[in-house]
Amino acid sequence: MYRASVGITTNMKSTATSWIAENAAYLGADGIWIGEDIDLGQDIFVLTAAILLQSKKVRVGIGITPMTIHNISTLARAGLTLQEIGQGRFVFGTGIGGMQDLQRMGIMVKKPVTALRLAIGVLRELWAGKIVSVENELFKLDEYSLRIKGGVSTPIFLGVRGPQMLKLAGQLADGVILSGPLDYLKIAAEIVNKSAVAAGRHRDSVEKVAWLPTIPTFKGGEEKLAKKVVSIVVADTPDPVLDMLSIDRGRIDRLRTAVAESGPSGGIPHVDQEIMDMFAISGNCEQMVDRFDALGEIGMTEVVLGPPFSGDWRGAMAAILQEIATRRGV
Repeated sequence: MYRASVGITTNMKSTATSWIAENAAYLGADGIWIGEDIDLGQDIFVLTAAILLQSKKVRVGIGITPMTIHNISTLARAGLTLQEIGQGRFVFGTGIGGMQDLQRMGIMVKKPVTALRLAIGVLRELWAGKIVSVENELFKLDEYSLRIKGGVSTPIFLGVRGPQMLKLAGQLADGVILSGPLDYLKIAAEIVNKSAVAAGRHRDSVEKVAWLPTIPTFKGGEEKLAKKVVSIVVADTPDPVLDMLSIDRGRIDRLRTAVAESGPSGGIPHVDQEIMDMFAISGNCEQMVDRFDALGEIGMTEVVLGPPFSGDWRGAMAAILQEIATRRGV
């Protein structure tokens, strides 16, 4: 059966992230994923270190920190340090970053697939203790080394969406972090599997993590917050992904325009139930776990619960993880 983890972001209060870290194993979670909200809240590397130190047994992954906004040497040093702190529990997740964030920061990557492919290679060489010289449109290293002996083995997961990026994940990554409607996730998993096989790997060698907004409706979850999160997700979804969906593009375009003009809150009036069901997992405990089960059936090896968090989210989290454990026969 699929793994079940908890998702948090840097734009959460430390009291909440600490509670999750300290209670994750007790609640039955298999891991914790930490997303970087650009320029918001806690520092991604400090928070990840804290979660590793506060948690026990569970795997902890960054999901993701964009390689476009951090120096490659910073990413390499952070990954090395976090792996040492976690003693094998740490997973490094990266990617190009969300469209909205990149546009806001004035960042444009001409060849994103090439840049990400090179970054993966550079990180693995640095973690292996090698001396690296490289230059591309995003970073430059001149005979740089972490000066380590023996090297460290850190899994690299990619948070990607488009077909070419998914193929890259199948070729090189240890795992891929996916978000989107069920139909898209099924297609994405197949692209990753076929690419892995073409690269001489087993089709199941790449872990597939499904991370969608989760909105429990049985513990006082706030609908307005849920719609705001879904607005962000829709606005960040590339056109090729939206083209795969059986939904009126006019409605989606109006939502994206509202977000572009007024921010995530502007999209709230445009998020109806169909859009909510397509881009998020919501409902009572049984309904939400049914959706997680459906993700497992199409090949997802891990599902992520949260965010957003509102109402009695601690109680909702405990109930959902208990329902998953019950279905596992634990």
